[in-house]
Amino acid sequence: MQSVAESKRPKFRIQAPSERTIAQKDREEVQKYLRLIPTEAEPNLGRVREIKEEIKKGTYLTHEMIEAAAMQLALRLLRKEKD
Repeated sequence: MQSVAESKRPKFRIQAPSERTIAQKDREEVQKYLRLIPTEAEPNLGRVREIKEEIKKGTYLTHEMIEAAAMQLALRLLRKEKD
């Protein structure tokens, strides 16, 4: 005699792989080429991270201080572009 647990096995079907759509193929092609592009770090990313950390620590207590730091950073970036 079989128990109830043995007689009720989960049923499943094996489905044939579906055909990929054109959009999926295009997306995979773009992703393939994106992986080939060398990743280059943004040169000012370090300074932006420093400012974020200073904000988290509470170094910049007022909105004016944050704006002043942003203006100094913008001036520094503009000077580098002129060179």
